[in-house]
Amino acid sequence: MSSSRRDPLEESVHAGRLKREPSSSNEIKGFLDHAKRALADASVPGVSATGRFEFAYTAAHALSLAALRMRDLRPGSGPGHRAIVFLSLPQTVGAPETMASSLNRYHTRRNKSEYGDWSAASDAEADDLLALARRLEASVVKRAKTRGIDWS
Repeated sequence: MSSSRRDPLEESVHAGRLKREPSSSNEIKGFLDHAKRALADASVPGVSATGRFEFAYTAAHALSLAALRMRDLRPGSGPGHRAIVFLSLPQTVGAPETMASSLNRYHTRRNKSEYGDWSAASDAEADDLLALARRLEASVVKRAKTRGIDWS
C-alpha cells in the first residue's frame, strides 16, 4: 500500500475548492497589471494605513489568482473561495508556508473589516502586507517568465 499523498492542488480540485479551467496569457497579464496598479496605489504617500492595506490586499489577491491561473486552476465558488488562492501559493509559486499563512491571516483581517468589524488597519499591518505583496510579485513574475509570459 502506497503512503504517498495526493498533490494538495489535486486534493483541492477533488474537494471542489479549486476548479480546472484553461487560462490565457492575456488573462494572466491582466491580473499582473491589476496587481501592479494596486501596488503603486498602496505606495502613494499620504494614503491612510487602511487604504494602503486595502490596495496591498488587492495586489496580493490578484497575484495569487495569476499564480493559480498559470496552473489552469481557479477558485471554486463555495466558502473559502478567496482564501484558497493564498493557501495554494506554496504549490503554485513555491512560496514559503509562512508567506501563505501571513497572507491568509491578512485575508481574515480584511474580511472582518469588510463585513462588520470596522477597525482601521495599522501602519504596521499595511507595511507588512505591502512587503509581502512585493515579495509575492517577484515570485509570480518569475513563474510567469518560465511559462513564456512576457510581462514587465
